[in-house]
Amino acid sequence: MKQSILKILLVVVSTLAAFSAVAHHGWSGNTAGEIEVSGTVVTGVSLAGAHGTMQIEDADGHIWDITLAPGPRTHRAGLTEDVIPVGAEVTVLGERNEDPDVFEAKVRRVVWDDQVFDVYPPQ
Repeated sequence: MKQSILKILLVVVSTLAAFSAVAHHGWSGNTAGEIEVSGTVVTGVSLAGAHGTMQIEDADGHIWDITLAPGPRTHRAGLTEDVIPVGAEVTVLGERNEDPDVFEAKVRRVVWDDQVFDVYPPQ
């Protein structure tokens, strides 16, 4: 009986570890080259998930899904959920998604007014 419970527990832990590894994808899919996008914030910064996120609309009307650093790192860079208001004009710099039909970027820097948020500081 104890061995059966131990085997089930081992399977559950292994499965959760595998999902965790898949969920944290790093820069995968966002390696099409450096990009700079300017636009209007349509969905403010959220630090709720594994990485911070926001959405901006560019001059052509495309809505960009912006992936920031993990929440604590984004917060340490000074970019919190209440800093940049919806409707503000921002510029983001980072790596574009490989699929040209997907408007997504994982960014290193967010610029708003005279503030620069290096969520992944230069090395």
